[in-house]
Amino acid sequence: MKKLVVLMKHYLLLSIGVILLSATPSLFAGEDTLKFSLFRYGQTVIETIVQLTRPHSLTLYTQTQTLAFPKMPVNRSVVFLDQITERALFPEIWGIVIYTVGLILASFIIAITMALALGWMTELLPSFLKQVLLKYCSLLESLPDLFFVFFIQLFVVWIYKQTGWLAANPFTSSKEPALLIPLVTLSIVPGIYLFKILLLLSETEMNKDYITFARSKGISKSVIISKHLLSNTISELSVHFPIVMLLLFSQMVVLEYLFKMNGVIKILLSEQPYETKAMLLLLIVIPLFAAVKSVQYVIIKRRYIHAE
Repeated sequence: MKKLVVLMKHYLLLSIGVILLSATPSLFAGEDTLKFSLFRYGQTVIETIVQLTRPHSLTLYTQTQTLAFPKMPVNRSVVFLDQITERALFPEIWGIVIYTVGLILASFIIAITMALALGWMTELLPSFLKQVLLKYCSLLESLPDLFFVFFIQLFVVWIYKQTGWLAANPFTSSKEPALLIPLVTLSIVPGIYLFKILLLLSETEMNKDYITFARSKGISKSVIISKHLLSNTISELSVHFPIVMLLLFSQMVVLEYLFKMNGVIKILLSEQPYETKAMLLLLIVIPLFAAVKSVQYVIIKRRYIHAE
């Protein structure tokens, strides 16, 4: 019961933080010029909370373009008129939210799996090769997301030119959304980050007494790594999972633009009501927070059972 209360407290604080963050522009935005106003900010926060209690009334602004032709006998020319359409947020937003959250969660799982698999194989290598890998990890981690995006897209295009086989859709279209390439691209940088942290944790763990005792009993190195080393380091690695999730969320800003994805980040960066932005952030942040807490709980519980 105590753990449930603590967990609900975390969700409540998270929701409050999202609402306060969503209303931040009102703290500075004036009618004509920027003007700092705590009173206006407080009003916006209260109005946002009230509107969130009535989700059926939330609206979404979408920008559309229509063709306009001048009257004859003026020369006919195409003119695009921008129009702002106001629609109900629900249920239209569910597909976009599921697409964005699913992409981030799948990349999160891939990054963890990749880090553990590479960590297990790396520990079987000589120590000097591990140091070389650490240096290369630092180099790859410093590269921008754009490098991996363009590299993978060009690689897919090259395969298509050579074989005529389109391995994955490099861009999102109205009929077929891009899934595989954004998924791989999104998981590379977090996977490298977790792999680097895992190697650093393993170096410390390998010098502990229980590893020396296991070696003295003649247990093979692969068994020590899989049953003892990785199982102990992954619990310490789980501390970095919130950072990884934040990294994945920030990468979506770049990916949605480059892959022309119709995601939540694109909507959040557009002109929307405060309560709409708050609701969208809650629909994204709460499932991601729950996923991190669930993975951490499973890892800690598994270690506790093995310790007994």
